[in-house]
Amino acid sequence: MAALVAGCGPSNDAQPANQAASSARAQPARVVAVARGKVEVDGGLLELSPATAGVVQQIAVKEGQSVERGQLLLRLADEAAQADLGVAESELALAQARHKSRQARLPQLKQSLERWRAAAREAAADAQNVDEAAQALRDAEAEVELSQAEAKVAQRKLEQLRALQKRHELRAPEAAVVARLNTAVGSQAQPGLAALVLLPARPLQVRVEINESFASAVKQGMKATVVLDGDAGSATALPEAKVTRISPVYGLARLQEDQQRGPVRVIESVLSFDQPPAGVRVGQNVRVQFHE
Repeated sequence: MAALVAGCGPSNDAQPANQAASSARAQPARVVAVARGKVEVDGGLLELSPATAGVVQQIAVKEGQSVERGQLLLRLADEAAQADLGVAESELALAQARHKSRQARLPQLKQSLERWRAAAREAAADAQNVDEAAQALRDAEAEVELSQAEAKVAQRKLEQLRALQKRHELRAPEAAVVARLNTAVGSQAQPGLAALVLLPARPLQVRVEINESFASAVKQGMKATVVLDGDAGSATALPEAKVTRISPVYGLARLQEDQQRGPVRVIESVLSFDQPPAGVRVGQNVRVQFHE
């Protein structure tokens, strides 16, 4: 009976085969390269400076605040521009009122001309009366065209001054978080000097420096494991990533250096995450393993 029970169970040959298949499935992909990298945002941080020099009059945001596209960040003092803008608005209003007044006269002059023409047909008026009425209408129409042109010039002047006023404002070019303020109310702001730094709401990625000895092993589309570069006991694994770009040129390492051999030649590679990583900050160092 014991022999019969033993014969009904799995064969001795089947057990090692199943174990081998299970072991093969559990075996991780082979690591072909390792590298150090840094977390960054796609496209980099946004360093913003005003279009014109001036004294900071207002700062409308704080560090860590989320902002939307077009939101006011800061404003420079612009008393002279505001005064010019007020004058231009008054000039436009005056030009539009003059044009409206002159245009309102046309129906009456046209009606008067038609009456004189009708009277001339009935021999109740002479040609001179008709000519005078026609000339009066032509003069009025010319004045309307002139006033319309004056109103357009005033409108263009106002638009130009409004555009100049916008040069005293700094607004968010896209949705972002204010990472750093480099100025304060009363400070002098200059074009080309970053007054604010924004962290745009774009996907995070990893820029990796691949040692030249591993350069040929890393391919575009290759999977990679990314771990925050901390103490061995506190290393945090991030979502899986893949290689999206590989630089075609060599450069010098900025994240690592061989003290004995000097600067290390590397190739930069950019990795994108399969899923957005949580709790990760731009600028954090990472370790990367590339898999076949």
